[in-house]
Amino acid sequence: MRIITAILLVTIGSAGYSQTYQYEPSANKAEYWISKFTARKDMDDLMDWSEDFIEFTKDKAAFANVNSSIMTPYFTSDVNALDFVWLDIYPNSSQQHAAIEEMVTNGQELSAEWPANNLRVISSWQWEISNSLIDGEANGMVHYQDCTLKEGVTLRDAFDAYKNFADKAKAAGDTMGRKMIFPESGNNIDFDYVYTLWNSSITKYGSDSDIYVNQLYGSPEDKVLDDISVCKNGRTYVSTPVIVPAS
Repeated sequence: MRIITAILLVTIGSAGYSQTYQYEPSANKAEYWISKFTARKDMDDLMDWSEDFIEFTKDKAAFANVNSSIMTPYFTSDVNALDFVWLDIYPNSSQQHAAIEEMVTNGQELSAEWPANNLRVISSWQWEISNSLIDGEANGMVHYQDCTLKEGVTLRDAFDAYKNFADKAKAAGDTMGRKMIFPESGNNIDFDYVYTLWNSSITKYGSDSDIYVNQLYGSPEDKVLDDISVCKNGRTYVSTPVIVPAS
């Protein structure tokens, strides 16, 4: 029901009530394939599969705007829980499901070569707060936390607070990307949203973290974040791009 609430809030905002809030979120879709390698398979096999996936998607309209990456756990409470997460991001649900139809109809051979067992497959909506400002890096870093809103706080309140903090951070030289994620299928939700902090450069992720500690921690925009929600279960992944749409 929480994802339905989030979608309704977007609809209500666009129907003439957006004056209640500072910012209007724009939603996209994402799929998270949380997996462990099958016997005698490893990252080399996944990279080989990635090449086949790139070839399969080439010149197919359904995949024209997909953004795909592989995330491997780095800082986590259970390093053995999974081997990797395959992430596909689409501009909207229409393009996501067009790609699903293409894969189901014509991608059986490719799917059969998937070198892993899927532990969970999650479909989600996402609100982008800010985008990573670094291009051309081979690997990035992504941090996730599960967040529960405090009493009386709405998702749109939280979005406004994150946007204001992101603007403050950017002015200080921060290049982080940020998102609020709302799982709709494939997850037993015991939180209101997932907060994601990411950078397409691992080095810049570190230097931007220093900017937060040295310049942003305790600022009015930072203190507001403590008032909107309680976040836990932090985990961090290294992210390797597979397909990045042309800008």
